Amino acid sequence: MNRKYTFLSAIIFIVLLSAFGSPNDDKTDNGKIAEISGIEKTVSNFVGTIKDINGHRAIVNAKIGGGEGDVFVDLSVNKDETFQVGDKIKIEYDGTILESNPAKINTLSVELVK
Repeated sequence: MNRKYTFLSAIIFIVLLSAFGSPNDDKTDNGKIAEISGIEKTVSNFVGTIKDINGHRAIVNAKIGGGEGDVFVDLSVNKDETFQVGDKIKIEYDGTILESNPAKINTLSVELVK
C-alpha cells in the first residue's frame, strides 16, 4: 500500500512540473527574448505599409497590438536601405506601444519585405 502512494505521488509531482514549464518560456504573442544593452527584453514585430515619410521617421499603417492603425517608425535604424511611400516593411520593437495618435514605438530594426 505504501508503494502505491509513493508511485502516485511521483506521478502527480511529474505532472505538476510539466504543467508549470520553465521560467524562461517565451509567453509573448509574437515576441522573443533578446538581450538589448545588457538587459533581457521582449522583442515583438509587425508588418505594415509606409504611408508617409518625414526625414528618418515614417508613419506606417499596420495591425499591431490587437488593432489596426498608424504607427511612428524610426527608419534610421536601417541606414543600408532607402524606403519609399508604399513600401511594405517588417518592424521589430521592444514590445511597448505608447498610446498617442499615431502610436509610438521604440524601433529596434526595420527591413523591406519583398
